[in-house]
Amino acid sequence: MNKLHEKSPCCQAKIYKIGGKRKKCSECGKTWTNWKKKRGRKAKRVSHELLKRVLDIGEKTTHIAARSKSISRSGLCCRLNKAILKKERTNKYPAGWLIMLADGVRFFLEQKYWTLYVFAIRSKMGGKAYVLDPILLPGKESLRGWKIAFESIPEDIRRRVLALVSDGFRGVDGMGRKYGWICQRCHFHLLAQLQIGLGFWKNMPDHPIRKEIYTTVCKLLRTINHESEYSLKLYELINSPHCPYYYRRLGNELLRRLTEFRNYINHPELNLPHTTNCMESFNNIIRDRCKYQRTSQSLQSRSTALTRTKFSINCNNRKMTNFTHN
Repeated sequence: MNKLHEKSPCCQAKIYKIGGKRKKCSECGKTWTNWKKKRGRKAKRVSHELLKRVLDIGEKTTHIAARSKSISRSGLCCRLNKAILKKERTNKYPAGWLIMLADGVRFFLEQKYWTLYVFAIRSKMGGKAYVLDPILLPGKESLRGWKIAFESIPEDIRRRVLALVSDGFRGVDGMGRKYGWICQRCHFHLLAQLQIGLGFWKNMPDHPIRKEIYTTVCKLLRTINHESEYSLKLYELINSPHCPYYYRRLGNELLRRLTEFRNYINHPELNLPHTTNCMESFNNIIRDRCKYQRTSQSLQSRSTALTRTKFSINCNNRKMTNFTHN
């Protein structure tokens, strides 16, 4: 709609029309265009297929550009960055009570350490786990960083969580008490630390007691009816004079946190997984897809787009019917 009695922006004088698009100032003769045409080529649509090929499947932009003769690698990266910035979440989270899995990934960018805090939620009944948007914070993994990351989780999801499965980061028990969650610690991380010190290749003189401690810990984590028996046996082994200090420290930590390691048995109605292996697998995908990022902003945007593209992972819990009662 034309404006009545409009004055020129340069001299505040009367305006004359020239053609259908231009106007002219009656005082100084300056002309201008009302509706400027956008210069350059028209923008392409966001390529969600390219995003899926690079982030979900893991193809390299160099290989895609080499097979496609219509676009260079730099142009392909430009389209990929536009798709990353405009990627929105399309999945729906499960309804009802939830189980949360948490893990952290460390990066070194901009001459300092950064930690990417990754969360996934799963229904209490089992099934797939859905990854939330990760939180990137400066510094190594710490209790302060975990507090900030947990507070960033949407309230609608956080108040439906019943249990937290993690590798036992510092302060996890306090976070569980704060939100009223049951904490389940990962068995894989504990057993991996014990396996490192077994020393098959070194022919250690104390190898028999190391092996016996490892076997007792495996039985203690799996048993249903003989928890006190294996706990007493482990206590005697780690307090013997031939027990290495490293094994004594791990054994004392296990006995002190035994309830958190056995909550998947104490609460069978929650169908808790006893490891965070699904999160470790997804973190390996994050490391592979984001290994060429050089700034924290690009790492945050690409990891967020990855969790929105590959938003679900398989999370299986151990069936209680497979347990022996010894």
